[in-house]
Amino acid sequence: MIKRFDHAVIGVPDLESAMDAFRRLGFEVAVGGRHPLLGTRNAIIRFGLDYLELLTVEHPDTARSRGAFGADLLSFLEHDSGLVGFVLAGTGLEDEVSGLRGLGIGVEGPFEMDRIHARGGRLKWRLVVPGFSPWRKPWPYLIDWITAENELLAWDPPGGHACAVDSVAAIDLAVEDLDEGIAVYEQAFGMQPRDGRPLPGAASRHYRRSGFQLGIHQPVGPGAVASELERRGPGPFRLVLSSADLAGTARTLARNRVPYKESRGGIDIDPEAAAGARLRITAP
Repeated sequence: MIKRFDHAVIGVPDLESAMDAFRRLGFEVAVGGRHPLLGTRNAIIRFGLDYLELLTVEHPDTARSRGAFGADLLSFLEHDSGLVGFVLAGTGLEDEVSGLRGLGIGVEGPFEMDRIHARGGRLKWRLVVPGFSPWRKPWPYLIDWITAENELLAWDPPGGHACAVDSVAAIDLAVEDLDEGIAVYEQAFGMQPRDGRPLPGAASRHYRRSGFQLGIHQPVGPGAVASELERRGPGPFRLVLSSADLAGTARTLARNRVPYKESRGGIDIDPEAAAGARLRITAP
Protein backbone atom coordinates (compact mmCIF):
# COMPACT_ATOMS: atom_id res chain seq x y z
CA MET A 1 0.00 0.00 0.00
CA ILE A 2 1.29 3.45 -0.94
CA LYS A 3 1.48 5.62 2.16
CA ARG A 4 3.39 8.80 1.36
CA PHE A 5 5.67 10.79 -0.90
CA ASP A 6 9.29 9.75 -0.44
CA HIS A 7 11.53 11.83 -2.70
CA ALA A 8 12.04 13.54 -6.03
CA VAL A 9 15.10 12.83 -8.17
CA ILE A 10 16.96 15.60 -9.98
CA GLY A 11 19.37 14.12 -12.50
CA VAL A 12 22.59 16.14 -12.86
CA PRO A 13 25.70 15.62 -15.01
CA ASP A 14 27.95 17.29 -12.39
CA LEU A 15 27.03 16.56 -8.78
CA GLU A 16 29.33 19.12 -7.19
CA SER A 17 28.00 21.95 -9.39
CA ALA A 18 24.42 20.94 -8.59
CA MET A 19 25.17 20.89 -4.87
CA ASP A 20 26.60 24.40 -5.12
CA ALA A 21 23.51 25.57 -7.03
CA PHE A 22 21.11 24.27 -4.39
CA ARG A 23 23.19 25.72 -1.57
CA ARG A 24 22.85 29.07 -3.32
CA LEU A 25 19.07 28.56 -3.22
CA GLY A 26 19.37 28.31 0.56
CA PHE A 27 19.24 24.54 1.04
CA GLU A 28 21.48 22.52 3.30
CA VAL A 29 22.86 19.86 0.97
CA ALA A 30 24.43 16.73 2.46
CA VAL A 31 26.73 14.29 0.72
CA GLY A 32 24.69 11.13 0.22
CA GLY A 33 26.70 8.15 -0.96
CA ARG A 34 26.98 5.59 -3.71
CA HIS A 35 24.66 2.95 -5.19
CA PRO A 36 27.00 0.05 -6.01
CA LEU A 37 24.45 -1.83 -8.14
CA LEU A 38 23.66 1.19 -10.32
CA GLY A 39 27.00 3.01 -10.53
CA THR A 40 25.51 6.27 -9.28
CA ARG A 41 26.33 8.83 -6.58
CA ASN A 42 24.01 11.28 -4.87
CA ALA A 43 23.48 14.17 -2.50
CA ILE A 44 20.48 14.64 -0.23
CA ILE A 45 18.33 17.65 0.71
CA ARG A 46 16.34 16.32 3.64
CA PHE A 47 13.17 17.87 5.09
CA GLY A 48 11.70 15.00 7.13
CA LEU A 49 11.08 11.59 5.63
CA ASP A 50 10.61 13.50 2.36
CA TYR A 51 13.65 14.78 0.51
CA LEU A 52 15.25 15.79 -2.77
CA GLU A 53 17.93 13.62 -4.33
CA LEU A 54 20.60 15.04 -6.63
CA LEU A 55 21.76 12.06 -8.69
CA THR A 56 24.62 11.55 -11.12
CA VAL A 57 26.21 8.56 -12.86
CA GLU A 58 29.70 7.84 -11.58
CA HIS A 59 30.38 4.55 -13.40
CA PRO A 60 28.68 4.48 -16.84
CA ASP A 61 29.55 0.84 -17.56
CA THR A 62 27.88 -0.29 -14.33
CA ALA A 63 24.84 1.84 -15.13
CA ARG A 64 24.52 0.34 -18.61
CA SER A 65 24.73 -3.17 -17.18
CA ARG A 66 21.44 -2.48 -15.34
CA GLY A 67 19.54 -2.24 -18.63
CA ALA A 68 16.99 0.52 -19.08
CA PHE A 69 17.25 1.53 -15.40
CA GLY A 70 20.80 2.79 -15.96
CA ALA A 71 20.81 3.43 -19.71
CA ASP A 72 17.82 5.79 -19.61
CA LEU A 73 19.46 7.89 -16.89
CA LEU A 74 22.68 8.07 -18.87
CA SER A 75 20.76 9.09 -21.98
CA PHE A 76 19.00 11.90 -20.09
CA LEU A 77 22.23 13.22 -18.59
CA GLU A 78 23.96 13.30 -21.96
CA HIS A 79 21.78 16.23 -23.03
CA ASP A 80 19.82 17.48 -20.04
CA SER A 81 19.59 18.16 -16.31
CA GLY A 82 16.53 18.45 -14.10
CA LEU A 83 13.59 16.52 -12.68
CA VAL A 84 13.91 12.95 -13.86
CA GLY A 85 11.81 10.85 -11.48
CA PHE A 86 10.01 10.60 -8.16
CA VAL A 87 9.29 7.96 -5.56
CA LEU A 88 6.25 7.05 -3.45
CA ALA A 89 6.77 4.94 -0.33
CA GLY A 90 4.66 2.10 0.98
CA THR A 91 4.73 -1.41 2.37
CA GLY A 92 4.15 -4.72 0.66
CA LEU A 93 3.25 -3.18 -2.72
CA GLU A 94 1.89 -6.48 -4.08
CA ASP A 95 -1.46 -4.86 -4.94
CA GLU A 96 0.28 -2.10 -6.89
CA VAL A 97 2.38 -4.61 -8.84
CA SER A 98 -0.75 -6.62 -9.67
CA GLY A 99 -2.65 -3.48 -10.66
CA LEU A 100 0.10 -2.29 -12.99
CA ARG A 101 0.35 -5.66 -14.69
CA GLY A 102 -3.43 -5.67 -15.06
CA LEU A 103 -3.06 -2.49 -17.13
CA GLY A 104 -0.43 -4.15 -19.32
CA ILE A 105 2.48 -2.24 -17.74
CA GLY A 106 5.54 -4.40 -17.17
CA VAL A 107 7.06 -4.23 -13.70
CA GLU A 108 10.54 -4.94 -12.36
CA GLY A 109 10.69 -5.89 -8.70
CA PRO A 110 10.37 -5.83 -5.85
CA PHE A 111 14.18 -6.09 -5.76
CA GLU A 112 16.63 -4.96 -3.10
CA MET A 113 19.01 -2.02 -3.44
CA ASP A 114 21.30 -0.23 -1.04
CA ARG A 115 23.30 2.95 -0.62
CA ILE A 116 26.69 3.11 1.05
CA HIS A 117 26.50 6.26 3.14
CA ALA A 118 29.41 8.70 3.05
CA ARG A 119 29.85 8.04 6.81
CA GLY A 120 30.01 4.29 6.33
CA GLY A 121 26.48 3.03 6.97
CA ARG A 122 24.37 1.00 4.57
CA LEU A 123 20.74 1.95 3.87
CA LYS A 124 18.53 -0.76 2.35
CA TRP A 125 15.20 -0.82 0.52
CA ARG A 126 13.10 -2.70 -2.02
CA LEU A 127 12.08 -1.08 -5.31
CA VAL A 128 9.20 -1.62 -7.70
CA VAL A 129 9.87 -0.08 -11.12
CA PRO A 130 6.91 0.20 -13.51
CA GLY A 131 7.92 0.12 -17.16
CA PHE A 132 11.39 -1.26 -16.22
CA SER A 133 12.85 2.25 -15.95
CA PRO A 134 11.93 5.01 -13.48
CA TRP A 135 13.23 7.92 -15.52
CA ARG A 136 11.02 10.47 -17.30
CA LYS A 137 7.84 8.49 -16.79
CA PRO A 138 4.31 9.73 -15.96
CA TRP A 139 4.30 7.51 -12.88
CA PRO A 140 6.58 7.00 -9.86
CA TYR A 141 8.71 4.12 -8.89
CA LEU A 142 7.82 2.65 -5.51
CA ILE A 143 9.95 2.05 -2.45
CA ASP A 144 9.50 -0.20 0.57
CA TRP A 145 12.17 0.76 3.09
CA ILE A 146 14.00 -2.03 4.89
CA THR A 147 15.97 0.44 6.99
CA ALA A 148 13.73 1.80 9.76
CA GLU A 149 12.50 5.39 9.46
CA ASN A 150 14.30 6.53 12.62
CA GLU A 151 17.56 5.14 11.22
CA LEU A 152 17.01 6.97 7.93
CA LEU A 153 16.71 10.26 9.80
CA ALA A 154 19.73 9.44 11.95
CA TRP A 155 21.91 8.93 8.88
CA ASP A 156 20.39 11.82 6.89
CA PRO A 157 18.94 14.29 9.43
CA PRO A 158 16.64 17.10 8.27
CA GLY A 159 18.60 20.14 7.17
CA GLY A 160 18.46 23.64 8.58
CA HIS A 161 17.51 25.32 5.32
CA ALA A 162 18.12 29.07 5.13
CA CYS A 163 15.40 29.32 2.47
CA ALA A 164 12.82 28.15 5.08
CA VAL A 165 11.56 25.26 2.91
CA ASP A 166 10.40 22.45 5.20
CA SER A 167 8.59 19.92 2.98
CA VAL A 168 7.63 18.81 -0.50
CA ALA A 169 4.01 19.86 -1.05
CA ALA A 170 3.22 18.61 -4.55
CA ILE A 171 4.45 17.36 -7.88
CA ASP A 172 2.98 18.06 -11.32
CA LEU A 173 3.41 15.58 -14.16
CA ALA A 174 3.09 16.13 -17.90
CA VAL A 175 1.24 13.27 -19.60
CA GLU A 176 0.34 12.48 -23.20
CA ASP A 177 -2.96 10.78 -22.33
CA LEU A 178 -4.88 11.84 -19.22
CA ASP A 179 -7.10 8.75 -19.24
CA GLU A 180 -4.09 6.44 -19.19
CA GLY A 181 -2.66 8.40 -16.28
CA ILE A 182 -5.96 8.17 -14.41
CA ALA A 183 -5.95 4.39 -14.86
CA VAL A 184 -2.50 4.10 -13.29
CA TYR A 185 -3.25 6.23 -10.24
CA GLU A 186 -6.81 5.08 -9.61
CA GLN A 187 -6.88 1.45 -10.76
CA ALA A 188 -3.30 0.35 -10.05
CA PHE A 189 -2.48 2.60 -7.08
CA GLY A 190 -5.96 2.89 -5.54
CA MET A 191 -5.93 6.68 -5.27
CA GLN A 192 -9.07 8.82 -5.26
CA PRO A 193 -9.33 12.09 -7.22
CA ARG A 194 -9.33 15.35 -5.27
CA ASP A 195 -10.00 18.98 -6.08
CA GLY A 196 -7.07 20.90 -7.52
CA ARG A 197 -6.17 23.84 -9.71
CA PRO A 198 -5.66 22.97 -13.40
CA LEU A 199 -2.51 24.30 -15.01
CA PRO A 200 -2.93 26.78 -17.88
CA GLY A 201 -3.46 25.05 -21.22
CA ALA A 202 -3.98 21.62 -19.66
CA ALA A 203 -6.66 19.17 -18.58
CA SER A 204 -5.80 18.00 -15.07
CA ARG A 205 -6.52 15.42 -12.39
CA HIS A 206 -5.30 15.63 -8.79
CA TYR A 207 -4.66 13.17 -5.97
CA ARG A 208 -3.56 13.47 -2.36
CA ARG A 209 -1.73 11.12 -0.03
CA SER A 210 -0.68 12.10 3.52
CA GLY A 211 -0.86 15.82 2.76
CA PHE A 212 1.08 15.54 -0.51
CA GLN A 213 -0.65 16.48 -3.79
CA LEU A 214 0.03 14.86 -7.15
CA GLY A 215 -1.29 16.38 -10.36
CA ILE A 216 -1.33 14.88 -13.85
CA HIS A 217 -1.73 17.29 -16.75
CA GLN A 218 -2.40 16.70 -20.44
CA PRO A 219 -1.89 19.68 -22.77
CA VAL A 220 -5.04 20.90 -24.52
CA GLY A 221 -3.45 24.06 -25.89
CA PRO A 222 -0.26 26.13 -25.83
CA GLY A 223 1.48 26.55 -22.50
CA ALA A 224 4.31 25.42 -20.28
CA VAL A 225 3.01 21.84 -20.01
CA ALA A 226 2.86 21.47 -23.80
CA SER A 227 6.38 22.90 -24.12
CA GLU A 228 7.72 20.53 -21.48
CA LEU A 229 6.07 17.52 -23.11
CA GLU A 230 7.54 18.42 -26.49
CA ARG A 231 11.01 18.99 -25.06
CA ARG A 232 11.36 16.16 -22.57
CA GLY A 233 8.42 13.84 -23.09
CA PRO A 234 6.09 12.69 -20.29
CA GLY A 235 7.23 12.80 -16.69
CA PRO A 236 7.83 15.21 -13.81
CA PHE A 237 7.10 18.78 -14.84
CA ARG A 238 7.25 20.82 -11.64
CA LEU A 239 7.97 20.32 -7.96
CA VAL A 240 6.15 22.44 -5.37
CA LEU A 241 7.91 23.03 -2.06
CA SER A 242 6.40 24.47 1.12
CA SER A 243 8.08 27.32 3.01
CA ALA A 244 7.41 28.22 6.64
CA ASP A 245 8.38 31.83 5.82
CA LEU A 246 7.80 32.79 2.20
CA ALA A 247 9.05 36.35 2.72
CA GLY A 248 12.20 34.90 4.24
CA THR A 249 12.57 32.60 1.25
CA ALA A 250 12.41 35.61 -1.08
CA ARG A 251 15.02 37.46 0.99
CA THR A 252 17.40 34.50 0.85
CA LEU A 253 17.02 34.16 -2.91
CA ALA A 254 17.48 37.90 -3.44
CA ARG A 255 20.53 38.00 -1.17
CA ASN A 256 22.11 35.16 -3.16
CA ARG A 257 21.09 36.79 -6.46
CA VAL A 258 18.98 33.85 -7.56
CA PRO A 259 16.59 34.76 -10.41
CA TYR A 260 12.93 34.15 -9.51
CA LYS A 261 9.42 35.47 -10.08
CA GLU A 262 6.60 35.94 -7.59
CA SER A 263 3.06 35.07 -8.67
CA ARG A 264 -0.22 33.98 -7.00
CA GLY A 265 1.23 33.53 -3.54
CA GLY A 266 4.30 31.63 -4.63
CA ILE A 267 7.84 31.93 -5.91
CA ASP A 268 8.96 30.35 -9.19
CA ILE A 269 12.71 29.81 -9.40
CA ASP A 270 14.45 30.08 -12.76
CA PRO A 271 15.20 26.44 -13.69
CA GLU A 272 18.71 27.40 -14.76
CA ALA A 273 19.42 28.29 -11.12
CA ALA A 274 18.13 24.89 -9.93
CA ALA A 275 20.12 22.46 -12.11
CA GLY A 276 17.34 22.48 -14.70
CA ALA A 277 14.52 21.65 -12.26
CA ARG A 278 11.30 23.67 -12.30
CA LEU A 279 10.64 24.58 -8.65
CA ARG A 280 7.79 26.56 -7.12
CA ILE A 281 7.81 27.53 -3.44
CA THR A 282 4.56 28.34 -1.64
CA ALA A 283 3.27 28.96 1.86
CA PRO A 284 1.57 26.01 3.64
